[in-house]
Amino acid sequence: MPVKRRKLKLEMVDDDGDRITLIIEGNLTKEKFLQIADLVELYGGQQERSVPLENKLVRLARALEKRLSAGPFTSRDAVEAYREEYGEEITLSTASTYLARLTERGFLDREQSSGGVMRYRLARQSVEE
Repeated sequence: MPVKRRKLKLEMVDDDGDRITLIIEGNLTKEKFLQIADLVELYGGQQERSVPLENKLVRLARALEKRLSAGPFTSRDAVEAYREEYGEEITLSTASTYLARLTERGFLDREQSSGGVMRYRLARQSVEE
């Protein structure tokens, strides 16, 4: 089965108003997500301020990879993994939104159980890398 090619656009604006736009087209892998996170951290510096949405998405992906790679999980499991990994709260609605985005980008696979609960698992390609 051919891998879907994805497009991710990330825009960052610093305190001086300088803008960096990063567009990635192709296969989005765990390694590429981690590289993007590193770039965001380098560009933004280590300033004490709230975490940008894109960075929380990448951090959630890292927590899932580290704590929930063994099998299927729910959005509540993802919230707990994030809390355990970073010692921060993330709302269930935010986690659900990010899980949907990670699914669209090919990082996760999603299925609905007979009880209507969405279950996720790391896409095979992500686990193999």
